[in-house]
Amino acid sequence: MMKNFLLPLLALSIVSIGLYQSLALIQSPYFFEYHPFIALFFFVVTFLFHKGLGKSLAKSNQHFIRYIMGATGIKLMIITLFVIIIAFTNKAIAMNFTLCTFFYYLFFSSFEVWLSMKQFGRKS
Repeated sequence: MMKNFLLPLLALSIVSIGLYQSLALIQSPYFFEYHPFIALFFFVVTFLFHKGLGKSLAKSNQHFIRYIMGATGIKLMIITLFVIIIAFTNKAIAMNFTLCTFFYYLFFSSFEVWLSMKQFGRKS
C-alpha cells in the first residue's frame, strides 16, 4: 500500500517543484531559490503522515479519526511556527519563504486528502 502512495507522491513532488521553478523563468520577485528543500520537507512530512494513517486505521476507526485530527493540527502548528520564526529572524526572505511554503502546503495537503480518501475512504 505504501508503494501505491510513494510513486504518486514522488510524481507530485517533481511536478510541484517544476511549477514553482517556472516562477524563476518569468523572473517573479516572489521566487524563493531554496524551494526544493521546502518540497523535500513536505515530501517527508506527507509520507510519515500517510504511514501513520495506515497504522492508525489498523487499530480502530476511532483511533484513525483521532490521528487525523491530532496529526493535522500538529503539522499545521509546526509549519506556522516555522514561518513565523523565519519572518522574525530573516525579514529579507520572509515574504518569499511564506508564499513558497503556502504553495507547497496547498499542493501536498490537497494531494494527501485526495489520496487518503481514495485509499482509506469508504467504498460505496
